[in-house]
Amino acid sequence: MSPHLLRNDVATLIQRLRGGDRWSLARLLTLASSPDLHSELIAELSRVDSSTSPDDETPVFAVTGSAGAGKSTLLSRLASRFAEQGEYVGVLACDPQSPFSGGAVLGDRCRIVGGTKSLQTSHRVFVRSLSTESGKQGVAANLAVMLRMMKTFGFDRIFIETVGSGQGDVAVRELADCVVLVVQPQTGDALQWEKAGVFEIADLIVVNKSDLAGVDQTVAEIQAQTTVKNGVSVPIAKVSAAQDTGILELCETIKRMQNLIDRAGKEGHDDGAIGNRLSAISSSSSSPTGRAIMSASPRHTDAVLQQIADYVCDSTDFSDEAWTTARLCLLDSLGCGLLALNYPQCGKLLGPVVPGATLSPGARVPGTSFELDPVTAAFNIGCIIRWLDYNDTWLAAEWGHPSDNFGGILAVADYRSRLGRSVTIHDVLRAAIQAYEIQGVLALDNSFNRVGLDHVLLVRVATTAVTTKLLGGSREHVINALSNAWIDGGALRTYRHAPNTGSRKSWAAGDATRRGVQLALWSLTGEMGYATALTAEHWGFEDVLFAGRAVQITRPLDDYVMENILFKVAFPAEFHAQTAAEAAMVLHPKIGDRWDEIDRIRIETQESAMRIINKTGRLNNPADRDHCLQYIVATALLHGRLDSDHYEQVAADDPRIDKLRGCMQVVEHPQYTADYLDPEKRSIANSVQLFFNDGSHSERVEIEYPLGHRRRREEALPLLREKFCNNIATRFDSQRAASLETLFANPSIDDLPVNEFIDKFVDR
Repeated sequence: MSPHLLRNDVATLIQRLRGGDRWSLARLLTLASSPDLHSELIAELSRVDSSTSPDDETPVFAVTGSAGAGKSTLLSRLASRFAEQGEYVGVLACDPQSPFSGGAVLGDRCRIVGGTKSLQTSHRVFVRSLSTESGKQGVAANLAVMLRMMKTFGFDRIFIETVGSGQGDVAVRELADCVVLVVQPQTGDALQWEKAGVFEIADLIVVNKSDLAGVDQTVAEIQAQTTVKNGVSVPIAKVSAAQDTGILELCETIKRMQNLIDRAGKEGHDDGAIGNRLSAISSSSSSPTGRAIMSASPRHTDAVLQQIADYVCDSTDFSDEAWTTARLCLLDSLGCGLLALNYPQCGKLLGPVVPGATLSPGARVPGTSFELDPVTAAFNIGCIIRWLDYNDTWLAAEWGHPSDNFGGILAVADYRSRLGRSVTIHDVLRAAIQAYEIQGVLALDNSFNRVGLDHVLLVRVATTAVTTKLLGGSREHVINALSNAWIDGGALRTYRHAPNTGSRKSWAAGDATRRGVQLALWSLTGEMGYATALTAEHWGFEDVLFAGRAVQITRPLDDYVMENILFKVAFPAEFHAQTAAEAAMVLHPKIGDRWDEIDRIRIETQESAMRIINKTGRLNNPADRDHCLQYIVATALLHGRLDSDHYEQVAADDPRIDKLRGCMQVVEHPQYTADYLDPEKRSIANSVQLFFNDGSHSERVEIEYPLGHRRRREEALPLLREKFCNNIATRFDSQRAASLETLFANPSIDDLPVNEFIDKFVDR
């Protein structure tokens, strides 16, 4: 979907606005011209800006003065200078309203942008002209909401230019942090200055056209007659916008004033605080540059990148339930990985990419003797965890398996631990909680599968973020690495669907978590990032790969996903089919010898299952079969159980499976779909019912929540531990398996160094 198709979608536009998207800013400012939309705009702005600190607000400078004083020309010079210094400048220019069209008569936008001479810096300047009715005291009626949008966009500074009505130009004081009054020599207004309200609200006076005669007399008259604020005179600057003289000095004065605004805000002063400090501005004849006084201007970095970086760099603790569940996820993931080693198709992909290319000390791969660089180790670990589609799951608008991130997390943690760094299982669990949260929250409302992209791109994003931090990276390192993760784009889902379903779906997550580690390591070398990797017009991720939609984080990043993760406890099956398999197992003993009498089988399911695992026709391999709802139900009906071997060719050759598949009717149940998407329920319901040739039928078995759901967690815990024991018993003797089971029952496991922990799982 192109941006023009989203032209009135306020929520999406404001999300893109936070990422620095100029097109969205322009469209929102246009929408703000309609008073009927103000309530909706303000409500959505309040929602997305709720996490913004007041200290981070962009300072606003109002430029006012009589018509003809040269405000627009002066602003074009200032905007150009600030842009040359790497800043982003926003200008809202209030023009008189045309009595015919209602538009802005003077077109200040053209004059100001036209004065921004360099094409290399003009993209840093954004100007919008606003039509202003007479009698509105020099400012447009919709200026307040527009100003809020400009602040959300994230400019380094914002200027408001008033109409220039002279003494009536005082309303802008309520909207600006600082009022800059522009006058010119020999205006004939000397007798009016004492009673001019605009002089009383000015924080800085600029005498423009200083190349004209009489400028010094004008300055002297202003000094004699302007209001003294708290014992000091309002500072006065002499410039010539036309001749481009005095502009740099004026920029430095504005920067110093901005510094005072920032300090006043942090100290909790009201508007009068600026007046209390004017002497610091007027007395600084040889002040340092603005960059020496203030921190460097923030880059226009995509909001999603900043939110994720802030989250992984935060030291906030998590709930006891999250920590407990994270330990279970680690236990279950390692058990799934060890079981996968029994399958040759998985084993052939493991080890170094180039035979013999080992690293010592390197990261170890559980269940093997491999010692590898952390990038290759991440692929190995991620591959075995995911191979059998038996690891934990997350279902939302997008699907996925957050435990895939353990590939990168364990590889990096083990590698650093073997280098002598202090890395413990507690660090692994923290990284896991954060990786699960990043992947899962991004999946809540962003459906990548609908544009043909595979969910493993979220594994790459989450692994990149947490492993950059695990490696000792800063917030900037995390943002740089993350931006490259998004720029990588995404794998196509074609390997999950007919006619191309194949084993890549079993190693794609390992590949994604491997790439995350690689990007993290590159970032730590100082490799640059890309501030608008998602939102850049035409070339960013959203426009190129996400149909013009905004990638959104719609809830605070905390530990929600870990607390609500779904475990595959009793059988390896695609998670949308878990309750269907369980229902089929309930029906298995009730069929007796009536297999040949079955006329049809009705399966009711959710929309997501209809879209991804509703398959008819030939199934080519195990990867095809474990993502087929009909195959899973048929197998569970026949055997009363379901394990990984049931997807192999020997089991698939049973003619009864395809016969049962052929009489299945799969339909969507609307309530199942609604409850699936309900964040308070997150159910994955299915029902199965058999109908026989004689007109009789079985009971309709409906199961709403799968065994691994949070609502059935206590019921599942013994079975989850049993699953782990059974899995590790396929690789280790009984004594070693018992010691590993005891390891996870020990409360002190969190303090164990990662290398010591991994050594307990390697092939001796």
